[in-house]
Amino acid sequence: MRILKPNIGKEIVPILKSDIYVVITDYGLKSLLREIKISPGQHHWCWIDLKVGNIIDISGTESKYCSFDNAINRMVNDAYSTIYEFEDYDDMVNNWKEIKYVETIETIYKSD
Repeated sequence: MRILKPNIGKEIVPILKSDIYVVITDYGLKSLLREIKISPGQHHWCWIDLKVGNIIDISGTESKYCSFDNAINRMVNDAYSTIYEFEDYDDMVNNWKEIKYVETIETIYKSD
């Protein structure tokens, strides 16, 4: 298990598509990155919410991330989410309680 963090000092960090990626938001919602195959030659990567009764909506595919790299990089650079990488589902299940949002925002703006 490792956390993917933005701006770690390297321009390119290699990761594997075969690994399992889970994102947790600042309000505790966990999502899993999966490839959704719509038809031959058409697929999209999207974050699927891990909650009871969740329905996967493949309509409006323009709002989905068509590439793996795009989906990962958008979430890694979102200050209100933390991405965890696991080697397999067993690793994810064994570390489930350790998946927590990590605060990365250093500057906070407040009104008077």
